[in-house]
Amino acid sequence: MRPKNSLNLKRSITSTNELTKQSPWRILVVDDEVDVHSVTQLILDDVKFKNRSIEILSAYSAADARKLLAIEKNIAVILLDVVMESDDAGLQLVKFIRDELQDKNIRIILRTGQPGQAPEESVIVDYDINDYKAKSELTAQKLFTTVITSLRAYEAMISLDTHIASLSKNREGLEKIIASTDTLFQVNSMTEFASGVLTQISSFLGCQPDGILCIEELLDADSMNETPHCVMKIIAAAGYYSECLSYVLDKLCKHKEIEQLVLRAMRERKNYFDEKYAVLYLETNDQKATVVLLNNGRTIDENDQKLLAVFTSKISIALANAVNYQKMISFEEAATTDFLTGLNNRRQLLRLGIPLVASAHRNQDISFAVAMLDIDFFKRVNDTYGHDIGDLVLKEVSLLLQQRFRASDIVSRYGGEEFCVIATQLNKVNAFKLFDDFRDALAHKTITLLTGENLKITMSIGVTMLLRHTLDDMVADADHLLYKAKENGRNCVVISA
Repeated sequence: MRPKNSLNLKRSITSTNELTKQSPWRILVVDDEVDVHSVTQLILDDVKFKNRSIEILSAYSAADARKLLAIEKNIAVILLDVVMESDDAGLQLVKFIRDELQDKNIRIILRTGQPGQAPEESVIVDYDINDYKAKSELTAQKLFTTVITSLRAYEAMISLDTHIASLSKNREGLEKIIASTDTLFQVNSMTEFASGVLTQISSFLGCQPDGILCIEELLDADSMNETPHCVMKIIAAAGYYSECLSYVLDKLCKHKEIEQLVLRAMRERKNYFDEKYAVLYLETNDQKATVVLLNNGRTIDENDQKLLAVFTSKISIALANAVNYQKMISFEEAATTDFLTGLNNRRQLLRLGIPLVASAHRNQDISFAVAMLDIDFFKRVNDTYGHDIGDLVLKEVSLLLQQRFRASDIVSRYGGEEFCVIATQLNKVNAFKLFDDFRDALAHKTITLLTGENLKITMSIGVTMLLRHTLDDMVADADHLLYKAKENGRNCVVISA
């Protein structure tokens, strides 16, 4: 029976010569006989299993055990009496543990002083227990053996649960990786890609997107550096670091604490983690280093670090894809764009215009105008102000061309101070108005030089709408009309009859 003046719930004190720093194995003794608790404590007091001692928890009734189980965690084994406050109190506690608490790991050893009250065969079949012992047969040696066997089984169950949880987490993580990298593979722009990386990694880690993405850039020599040198430029920034976009990491960016972390990842060419930051190195075939830094505010566990290694390898492939696309676009732009003005070059004019002429020959409903435009007295500008001002004039004229003509029109720099425009779906009246409006807008434009001097520019324009056999023929016609405009005093439009 329960001792007088005893508490319903009692935790015994573990041995004072406890050496291990690991938490002890927890065993709950549920029995209404005080001697059972004392003897169990005596037998198991100095027992250690895998360098962990044993801690005994005591409950003197099934009701007490329910209360204790509701607040105490990580109990490995229960030594459970059957007959206590009722004949089946112990058996009902088994159902409570398995069905209500849903604890399938705890090892339950039923030990009873009245085997006839709960026959072993029916109890083993009907109740989810792990062993059945009569108190009379449970000697010190057998108790030791039973407890150690149960602890080993409990450890295996916990290990299995941990492994399953890890597999589940890995599966969820891999699903996130697949979904995230699928999104990134659809992005071609480097700017969009960089922003997408910060968003996807933050989502993967479950944190706010407070971070940067840096890419190594080679800067030309300047007054501060006699030779070209590499810097880390921030091409994406979010959250706390959003103001650092486009900064060079070691100059304008005020967050000096992250500079060494980025440089370390770049130098060692691998990921780095601490209690606050995740720094990810993205490997590409390109020689430029790319580093992602996120302030996630916590230490990332080993499992997530492994998943991030997979993630970064996938991101690196997507990064290479974006880099290659960017190069392709750059090569395409270099081949088709005038480097000074950003307009189509002569090659692109022919590439777009020749099919238009061919279509017009097949379909009489297609009409278009080809115009040649020349800046008046441009040589005088270069001779008076220098070629830098001449380039400025070319850029200002090109900007106005882009603003005044339609998206469907083909606007190009033909060479030197000459421009060519192909304007589609126009009759003669509308064509003249379109080009004369541009001429007038340019004539009223003032270009202010650094010296404070104002410069006025005009253009002479020749326009043909006569469909010829080739585009070159139409350009020649427009050029002939341009010279007529020059002869008529410049700053005017001459259009074919």
